[in-house]
Amino acid sequence: MFLRCLLVPTAPGLDPTRRLDAALRLSRRLHAHIGVGFIAPGPELVLAALAGTAPVSSATVAAIREGTRAAAAEGRAALQTWCAREGVPFMPAVERLDATFATWTESSGEVERVLTLAGRVADLVVVDRPDPDIPFTGRALDTALFSVGRPTLMVGEAVPHDLLDHVVVAWNGSLEGTRLIGQSIALLHAASRVTLVQVRTGRAEEAKAADLCAHVRWHGIVAEPSTLAAGEGRSVGSAILDAAERGAPPCSPSVPTPTAGCASSCSAASPVR
Repeated sequence: MFLRCLLVPTAPGLDPTRRLDAALRLSRRLHAHIGVGFIAPGPELVLAALAGTAPVSSATVAAIREGTRAAAAEGRAALQTWCAREGVPFMPAVERLDATFATWTESSGEVERVLTLAGRVADLVVVDRPDPDIPFTGRALDTALFSVGRPTLMVGEAVPHDLLDHVVVAWNGSLEGTRLIGQSIALLHAASRVTLVQVRTGRAEEAKAADLCAHVRWHGIVAEPSTLAAGEGRSVGSAILDAAERGAPPCSPSVPTPTAGCASSCSAASPVR
């Protein structure tokens, strides 16, 4: 499966530059295009949030709509500026399957509904790490993970130069993890190094990272298995993130410690329930 359509959702007042930079570095490796989806709440949602704090009138509705149009125009102009700086064609008349370019779409409604529908006709969704002060970031991540059904790339504070230098995959044998592997074969093929990790839990013997390594080898991917110990008072998620920050899980003596890879600031994510 080729990953050719990367979706970068954004909203009024948000700066998508980090996500655009991450998407571009992937796009140039995968010959993919970047679709930026601007999602704004409709007047009815804004009015519901303002219920009891401001009088509702036709002028209020008109002001909300005008504010949305202005935010969308500002976002589109910022994307065009970014495209010009990075040498990325913006909304080209001829769209080649093997070319990197950027497109812009505008939608109105609840983040969850709009992003779910848009993400299901994309190959990968690029979101920010959740920020409690920016509700859109948490809503976008939750929707991408649990509703879209496509691989999700969560971008941190810094974007590595090569996102595919070292890919770390967390494996627990779940249905979601299985689907992620199947949909991410193209990413694993493009990676310079792949490590498949599992956390030692009561069910670790049921789904071994070594078994998954054997499977992906049939697809031409040489991956290293490794097992992590969660430790007392430490969650499975924390163990995986700590290992990714170090660049590789150190718990398997047969796996050498590699140089830091993309997982320290960008994570290919799948739901862990």
